[in-house]
Amino acid sequence: MKKLVLPLAFLAVSVSAAPISLESLLREMTDPDANTYFPSPAYTTRLWSSYDRGSTTPDRPGWFANDDNNKYLRAEEVDGRREEVMLDAKGSGVITRFWITVSGGSHEGDLRLYIDGRCVLETNCVAFVSGGVFCGAPLSDSVSKSTGLLQRGHNLYLPIPYAKSCKVSYLRKPGTDGSFYYNVETRAYPEGTEVESFSWDGLEKAKPTIAAVNRALARRTNGDDKVVDDIVSFDGEIGPGKALSRTITRAGGGAVRRLACTLTQGDANRLRSTVLEMCFDGERTVWAPVGEFFGCGPVYESFTGWFTSCPGTDQFESRWSMPFEKTCTVTVRNFGPSAVRLGNAQIEVGPYAWDPARSMHFGACWHDYANVQSRTPDKHEPWDFDYAELKGQGLFVGTTMSLWQEITDWWGEGDEKIFVDGEKAPSYIGTGSEDHYGYAWGSANIYSHPFLAQPIGITTGRALRPNSYRRTMVNIRNRALDAVPFNESIRYLMEMWHWKDVKIDFAPLACYYLRPGGTSNHGADVKAVQRIARVDTDMFRHYALPETARLFEDFEGRSYGDWKVTGDCFGEGPAKGTLPRQNPVSGYNATGLVNTYYTPRPAPANPDDTTGTLTSPTFVVEKAFINFLVGGGEYKDETCVNLVIDGKAVRTAVGRNNEALNWTSWDVREFKGRPAQIEIVDRRKGHFGHINVDMIQFDDKPRTE
Repeated sequence: MKKLVLPLAFLAVSVSAAPISLESLLREMTDPDANTYFPSPAYTTRLWSSYDRGSTTPDRPGWFANDDNNKYLRAEEVDGRREEVMLDAKGSGVITRFWITVSGGSHEGDLRLYIDGRCVLETNCVAFVSGGVFCGAPLSDSVSKSTGLLQRGHNLYLPIPYAKSCKVSYLRKPGTDGSFYYNVETRAYPEGTEVESFSWDGLEKAKPTIAAVNRALARRTNGDDKVVDDIVSFDGEIGPGKALSRTITRAGGGAVRRLACTLTQGDANRLRSTVLEMCFDGERTVWAPVGEFFGCGPVYESFTGWFTSCPGTDQFESRWSMPFEKTCTVTVRNFGPSAVRLGNAQIEVGPYAWDPARSMHFGACWHDYANVQSRTPDKHEPWDFDYAELKGQGLFVGTTMSLWQEITDWWGEGDEKIFVDGEKAPSYIGTGSEDHYGYAWGSANIYSHPFLAQPIGITTGRALRPNSYRRTMVNIRNRALDAVPFNESIRYLMEMWHWKDVKIDFAPLACYYLRPGGTSNHGADVKAVQRIARVDTDMFRHYALPETARLFEDFEGRSYGDWKVTGDCFGEGPAKGTLPRQNPVSGYNATGLVNTYYTPRPAPANPDDTTGTLTSPTFVVEKAFINFLVGGGEYKDETCVNLVIDGKAVRTAVGRNNEALNWTSWDVREFKGRPAQIEIVDRRKGHFGHINVDMIQFDDKPRTE
């Protein structure tokens, strides 16, 4: 890392008693009431990203352009090196969130940070964002830890303020290629706003505050410094078509500081057929199924976030600050066919300084797209859906997405597009749904972060259910400093860009603060909830393996995750069926598999001439059998699947010199309790010099058909 320290003469000088600074922004980030007041000074926000510049406005061709990488504002020559300018903000402001992901050799490039016209830092791009250059986790972090480092989304939430200007450039290492994706969000303050620019001296001074914020974020303890002087309980059984309510009245204003409950009994759909409704000062602003509101979606899965959590044992928890001037009513309605049990239900309330000019009510709206086409049938192209269209003055603070489909192909290629106050061209155009949610490359691995989470991943069942794998996904992103303000309106859209033309079910949730009188285009979607309640089984279904089996790998992701790759025959991720120039491949499950008939660039004369190995993470042998599908070459030690223990292949399997995959079973009872790896080998060139593998399962029984 090359750290350049600004002379004091170049630092922003403040004449205000309380300029905006790194420390004030950190305090704002962890103040649960900060976003309940419309900002003062009012600021505007913008997303600087590597989106395809072919996307301009909805009425022009290219609206769904998707080459969302290696796009910059301009290129400059500085000190003999080519800089690609990512961000160039004039006036006072702050970087509130910085996200990148990489492929190929792009991770070897550097980022340069310019504050008020001077370069204050040049360092490796991954280190800049998630490598602790500025601070530790979770302010500087990457997700998911179950994904290889270079396949993760890298997130920096440490605010970087500037008084006059900020520029960020990418410097690619000569001789490297690959894709560089970025999303950087900024605030712009009105002229005359006093801002104390980022400096290394200021960062050093702020270290105690940074450490305290990281501890608070890691412990999810926001609001602990806010007084709670009343706890209202409302446990009880709620019959079909019935509701349970509590009303709180406080002269002079108050705020819900914490809302918690469990929801047990009832049928499998109760998390979506039981609805949370909240009214503040006579306005209903919250209407959403319980599971969607708290963030786990259709099936309870634990995660911990800054604003919402599912900490385990069926407990739901919200720490959104929800202010009101006089009254608050919380209602839980049961639209399902069976009684549900609301337990451990608490509304924690404390004082709040209601400001008639700036205070806002909390809102959450939900709606459902049921059995819709992933692409438009007539044009076979993506389409835009909305999280919400809001009118009035407010702040947009969060989104959750739940999705179910019958296949495992990647659904989330689409970009977010946010229109503020009637914009014709959106001030936010992103680079992909997973990028919006802080991760990368469509990874199925689950993770929790204070502001980001994937409690359920779409292409794998590991860590979710021991005997099933799902076609379900839940993504969460909540906002603190990166909240989006609007004075008149906001349209929060996202492209539904799916790689397959299939029927899907998905449900977006939006969270926001609105001045009294503001409106949302989504109200109480009673018909959707009633339809869900009539489904015989959970509409977010599980696909059963044999009852005794546990799935180890189904190769349905876009990358190999933590599997180690050598050579050039495996590509960047699992194949999607038959590869170019290959005879038809059959017998594999769903859409993905290992297929080493791969053609890299420059292409060899024969794709069978590529070679390499693919090695799994270490696991402990617990079941009696390892079952998997294998096809391709029938060459021992050259095209094979090996079980490796203590560095030796103790079991091996080959194909049958055809493209059909067939079940193979290894009896591994003698190795129970021992660490092992699975190694997929392609060392052969020429005739059937490739291997096909899919659906590796651990089971108590062998599988032969």
